Amino acid sequence: MFSFSDRALLTAVVADITLILGYAISAVHPDRRVWPIGDSSWRWWFNWSALSVVFAGFPVLAALDQDSFIFTERWNKLAGSGIAALGMGFALSALFELGWMESSGREGELRTDGIYQYTRNPQSVGFITFIVGAIIAVNSRKLAVHGVLTILVYTLFPFAEEPWLREQYGQEYDEYRERTPRFIGWNLVKKLITR
Repeated sequence: MFSFSDRALLTAVVADITLILGYAISAVHPDRRVWPIGDSSWRWWFNWSALSVVFAGFPVLAALDQDSFIFTERWNKLAGSGIAALGMGFALSALFELGWMESSGREGELRTDGIYQYTRNPQSVGFITFIVGAIIAVNSRKLAVHGVLTILVYTLFPFAEEPWLREQYGQEYDEYRERTPRFIGWNLVKKLITR
């Protein structure tokens, strides 16, 4: 019989896989995209329904399956919590800098300043960092499975979005893409270290 935590994991994994497939299709076939949302109501429902399940999976699995994995030392919890806080702070600062509407896949201005001058996808970088920290801090096998799949979701986001960005912003985006890394480059690392 499946426990509640097994059902929670299964639900989160189904949402992860749905998004992974949707974003992979978006990257390969931009004319059949599910991300970015644009003005499409079905894309909005598809993305936010699945993402809501993905986001909810983290606190639920953290509460139900804590300390079932390999990170047993006390310093792991402290280090993981610090990494998670750093990642969430980074992601939220990028979200607030870009704005909610543009962050949710709607058309707006191409941002190339602030944190966006160091990475084209600071929200993905931040959320991936948060997930790694959460896996270490919570020490949950089930959260690790969900987390690894969610990292894949956030890794695919930019690939799904790039054809649309090229279409929206043309040469301006191409020039931005040439000078700014997709995820992390040396300039971002130097900036974080020297702060």
